[in-house]
Amino acid sequence: MITNEWYSSAMVGLAISEATDWLDGYAVRKMKINSVAGSYLDPLADKILIGCVALAMVHKDLLYPGLVGLVVSQDVFLIGGAVYQRAYSLGWKWKSWSYFVNLDGTSPRKVGHSLLASIPVANLVLVAAALLQPEFRTQDTQSYVTYLSWVVASTTLASTAAYGAEYARKKSASLMKGVVS
Repeated sequence: MITNEWYSSAMVGLAISEATDWLDGYAVRKMKINSVAGSYLDPLADKILIGCVALAMVHKDLLYPGLVGLVVSQDVFLIGGAVYQRAYSLGWKWKSWSYFVNLDGTSPRKVGHSLLASIPVANLVLVAAALLQPEFRTQDTQSYVTYLSWVVASTTLASTAAYGAEYARKKSASLMKGVVS
């Protein structure tokens, strides 16, 4: 829709996608479903959706390529980090992919979330504003898109730093345990 310049339809599609994502999360919390596979797949699906939307928007000059590169790079880093953590927790040995993502429930270890990374409101507001920009293009609306881009860049860098600090804290605590033992 975005590459065909059907921006209103893309906006509706994105709104439906986000509403169903929220509804899915709400249902999972209410039903107290605690799935390791879901802890990997839900954020992965969100990152793929937003990444594809953002790349299409860069293609149509609706978002800044550097900003999208920053956000997509962080997502690749986080996905790689989650896979690394899971492999490390299993001692780099697993029987199958279903065991790796714990489909059988024998080795539970869920993906954690950073507070900053779990608040995608600025990202969604930026995407919505940029999608509406072609319909309502003015100097003011373009300055809002620029401002929101800086907010998203700042929160992306801050959440990346928070993940790095958390990893370093856990790593040093792990090393200290080894020294004390």
